[in-house]
Formats: sequence, structure tokens, C-alpha cells
Amino acid sequence: MKKGLKIFGIILLCIVVLMAAGIAFLVHSGQKLEKSQVEDQANMTKTDDELLGVQFDVPRSGKDPVDVNLYIPEEGGDLPVVFNIHGGAFIAGDADTLDTQSDRISRSWNVIVVTINYRLMTDETPIEYGTEEVIDVIRYFKEHAEEYRADPDRFCVMGYSAGAYHTAAAVLAIKAENVDVAAQVLCYAYIGDAVERYNALSPEQRATMAPALFVLADNDSFSEESLAYQEVLEANGVSAQVKQYAGSFHGFIEENNPEYEDLIITISKSPEQGKLAREAEDFIGTWLNGLFAR
Repeated sequence: MKKGLKIFGIILLCIVVLMAAGIAFLVHSGQKLEKSQVEDQANMTKTDDELLGVQFDVPRSGKDPVDVNLYIPEEGGDLPVVFNIHGGAFIAGDADTLDTQSDRISRSWNVIVVTINYRLMTDETPIEYGTEEVIDVIRYFKEHAEEYRADPDRFCVMGYSAGAYHTAAAVLAIKAENVDVAAQVLCYAYIGDAVERYNALSPEQRATMAPALFVLADNDSFSEESLAYQEVLEANGVSAQVKQYAGSFHGFIEENNPEYEDLIITISKSPEQGKLAREAEDFIGTWLNGLFAR
């Protein structure tokens, strides 16, 4: 009996030691991850000299301005506008990480690109504040379209992951006010309560929602969950196309640009993922061109 108790005691001690070691490892890993996130965030911003676009503060009455980067083709008028919205789980990311991509698609798609540096979520700043900033930027360019040689009837809102949440939420919010955009592109979107907010619209508003393109990563829970919104749009007669990239990872479109080369947390950066990213970019451009063609 005493021998059995002794063995049981040894086993229990081993379990306690292993649990303590596991907790210590998780804490250490969490600290390393948090440190990596801080380092990455600090490395995401560019100086004005480094930036390919032009930094601009969108004014708002009674509110803080919204930091955006502008990419405007040298020639042409009545140009479409693409609002480009970064991801980052609402707590990370920066518009400057889309600098190379935004400059590239502005030239290749012949569009004005506005990357929106929405405020990240903190204890004092809810997610909805970022959505409000996106809405106000869209409104600003609607009101000042002539100044920027923009066509207010050809606006597209495009976002990635958390940025796709802001995309869907902003488009839904302005639709509730009977303000339209021409297109929305939701890349491996965190969709949130989009279905509920869509169903709260009037039947006419639901039927005239902006056409949507859902770009999906492979084996990605966010991508799969976003299809609930796609199905509801289609059921109401709204064009909602799906394009999935086999072998792609969540974040593959943004993370395969030069701005991510020196960042620590880049799960989808590789030559193979980069090839898929450029294919997705070309597909989105072709899709938009079809919508925007006069």
C-alpha cells in the first residue's frame, strides 16, 4: 500500500512539473509573439520619402482626420476609385504595407487607390470606430470626386481579413442610408454580423446591394465562414462571385509584397504564395474592369 502511494506521489509530481513547464512555455511563447507583433508594427510604417503614394489626412467635422495614402494616375478623368483596406486581426497592420501593391494596381488597373489607415482596436477604441473611418473616407471622396478626377459611380471597397470586415460593414452602413458603391471585394474575410445587418435592410436595398467578389484562401475558416454572406447575397439576386486559390494561406495577397520582407510574422510569404497573390490580383482587376467598363 505504501509502495503504491509512493508511486502515485511520484506520478502526480511529474504531472505537476510537466504542467508547470507547459505553462511556462506558453507564457514565454506568448511573450515572444507579443514582442514580434510590436517589432512588426514598428517596421510597417514608411517615411514620406519611402512612400510611393502620397499621404493625406481626410478631414472630418468634429472628429480626428483619417490617415490615407493616395495613388492617382497621371492622366485621365472620371477614374474608378478602389479603397484598399489592410488586415491584421483589428489590432495590427498599417496602410503603408499596401504601398507597393496599391501603386502597382493603380497603374495596371488605371484606377485611383485610397489605402485607409483606420485606427486599430484598443481598450478605448472599438472595432466600429475603424468602420466609421472607412465610411467617412468614402463619403469624402464622393463629395470631392471632381477634385481627384474620380467617378463617384465607380467606387470599389476592397479589404483583407479584418479589413474585409470593415469593407462589408461600411458598404452595409452606407447602403442603409441609400448611398451606393459599385463593387466590394472581400478577401478571406472575417464577416462578423454581415448577414444580420444585410437582412435588416429593406427588400429594395437588399436587392440592389453592390456586386461582391469573395476571394478565398484554402482550408481557411474565415474564408469558409464568409460564404454564409455570399449565399445570402445570391439568394437576393445580388451578384456574388467566389474565387478560391488552392494551396493558398490566409493573408497571401498582402504578405507577398516587399513591405513584408523584414517582418517576423508572415505565415504566407513564399514564392509559391506570391505567384498565387499575383494571380488573385489579376483576377480582381479583370473582374472590376468588367463591372467598370463603359
